[in-house]
Amino acid sequence: MSRCDITIEFDRANRTYLGGETVSGEVHVMVNKDTTSDGIVLENMWKTHGYGNSDGANLELQELAKRTQLKAGQEMSFPFSFTAALGPTTYHGHHINLDHYVTAYIDVPWALDPKVTEDYLLLPGEPPPDMPDKRDELIVFTPEPAAWRRTLLYTFLGCIALPLAPIILPVLGVIWIRKKMVARRLGGIELTTPHLLVAPGEDWPLELKFTPKKSFRINGIQAEILGREAATAGSGTTKTTKTHKVHDGVDKLEPEGQISAGESFDRKYTIPFPETNAYSLEEEDNKITWTVKVRIDIPWFPDWTEKKTVQVFPAEFFKDAAVKTPAAADPDPARLEAPADNAAGEQPVAPAIAQDPSAAAPGPITPEAPPEIAANEQPVVPTAEPAPAAAPPPPSSIQSLVEELSAAGGMGDDRNEIIQSWSNRELDVVVKIDRTSSTFSSDADERYRNGWTITGTVADTEQAIEVLVPEGRSADDLSRGDRWPARIVVSKWDSLYNRISALEVLHRDE
Repeated sequence: MSRCDITIEFDRANRTYLGGETVSGEVHVMVNKDTTSDGIVLENMWKTHGYGNSDGANLELQELAKRTQLKAGQEMSFPFSFTAALGPTTYHGHHINLDHYVTAYIDVPWALDPKVTEDYLLLPGEPPPDMPDKRDELIVFTPEPAAWRRTLLYTFLGCIALPLAPIILPVLGVIWIRKKMVARRLGGIELTTPHLLVAPGEDWPLELKFTPKKSFRINGIQAEILGREAATAGSGTTKTTKTHKVHDGVDKLEPEGQISAGESFDRKYTIPFPETNAYSLEEEDNKITWTVKVRIDIPWFPDWTEKKTVQVFPAEFFKDAAVKTPAAADPDPARLEAPADNAAGEQPVAPAIAQDPSAAAPGPITPEAPPEIAANEQPVVPTAEPAPAAAPPPPSSIQSLVEELSAAGGMGDDRNEIIQSWSNRELDVVVKIDRTSSTFSSDADERYRNGWTITGTVADTEQAIEVLVPEGRSADDLSRGDRWPARIVVSKWDSLYNRISALEVLHRDE
């Protein structure tokens, strides 16, 4: 039996906090044997775990109790509180996982310290104080090495490069020839990227300028966004690094076509940056990096490419982040009723179409008058009976959704698209409950903000699900292992926990 049993109780049942918020709770100690304690300590820290060596940092130590003699049967509780770190945020990836922990332990001299460690979820909140206002420069995670270290490094690289010169020089020669060939055809190319610090989900701007010296065809111009984990394990001769693509997507900027000599090419683009919580990380053995490679694809000729390194941070860290959010569609102006002051016999004026007149208008198309009707004669338009209100579609089975998500494998973007395609349907579901807790999410709909959050799995499957229950509904009688039937609409894919996020359907009067 342990000398002491220790438990940590957080003030929030879901243990979820935003950066900069106060994390608080109590440490409970039950003494099983008489013990001399040199103090009871609480430690706040974060660390990585997964394939690579562990990186991390001890953020804060708190002394909950000083040196004392503990008696068997004694029960004690110690309140604690600290300010949640601003980063790095919790991340669960393929090779890299990053978690925040609270550890409480009793310092027992000359013996094993009784201790307990509990994790909590840290989400983006306040931006770090050193977050720059401008976005055109990368943030340096690691300090510049001292001058003597740089000299030592360059000397070491020189010693390695010298024996390999017969191999390196021809390779450098080929690269130089390729660049010259491209320059003779395209001229000098200027790629401008005003944002090197990027928020997930926003439009990333870039500008491409050049004046070609020769006419030629291109297969197209594209931009590839690549996000990658790199985790290193071991050291010295046993060191190995594994990588995993967290995102690899290509956006087409220009289609196949002809480039004419002497004609200035000056185009501005915006690329939708992917939604992700794989924020840039630069630790000794665990890294998450992002690059954008722009390519001019020239058939039967060396392609022009340029790569830009970008850093991805939460949208909450940027004052000017223009992140797209789903919005209700604007009503079709052609379907709007005529104004009340319009005379009964007058036809409402159709809105002008700002697009190409040859393009189809989004609203209903008025058929042309038959040829036998005179040009100055108005055709008689029969009055249509108002269509009955459409009944809501019947609820669908969630099993089909689960099967689609399973078939998508580990691709988060594919799963996001699947969830979006199902978001307009009501689904009947039975949740096998793992936990019920009060909803603390600040971004939840206000009708759900003070309700309940029910987490578990879709019954008879392994698919994790989280359902927000509106305020006023009681979940006190639900417990772990219960099967809870509900009608829901799915809202998003939670890539952090690989689960469906959903809302319980409100009644019509709600």
